[in-house]
Amino acid sequence: MNKYDTIYEHLLEEFTVEEIAGAYIFSGDLEKNEQTEIEEEFRKLRAKALLERTEEQRLLSELMRMKLLMRDYFERSGFEEAFSFSKQLEQYIKILGRSHKEFAEDVDLHPTKLSRLLNDRENPNVELTYRLETHCGNIIPAVYWWKLLAKRMEENVRTDDEMRQTEKQRVRNQLRFSA
Repeated sequence: MNKYDTIYEHLLEEFTVEEIAGAYIFSGDLEKNEQTEIEEEFRKLRAKALLERTEEQRLLSELMRMKLLMRDYFERSGFEEAFSFSKQLEQYIKILGRSHKEFAEDVDLHPTKLSRLLNDRENPNVELTYRLETHCGNIIPAVYWWKLLAKRMEENVRTDDEMRQTEKQRVRNQLRFSA
């Protein structure tokens, strides 16, 4: 028995022959017009499926998309404005289709504080990240919301030379080491 036979035997334990055959991808070169027809049929099926989604399916899909985009962002180096806490919070509220006032009530936040968060005039606290995690049904973890803020803070620490110089003037008895 070769390795493919072994794999097939294992698959048969869990799936029917029809399921295995249906999952097999046949490779081959298609004529240009055949490829075009297949792609067009796929687009129509995809459009139909999107139109038939329930609101819950749409919301779950959008939140999963948001979560995956955040995760990909965390793996990249550097800060991107599109992934600031304020921009992602605004995107979240937009996905929900809620007004700012309604959302503020949902997460027990004063509307003025929400406005300051959305306009980058204030940073969130850890408690808000826990509320956001709960509000989205634990789809987007609190740590993701916190990491959005952390990336911006890291960028500020790395690039704010003016503040660095200002704070340097406040230090007395600086340690000095010879190389």
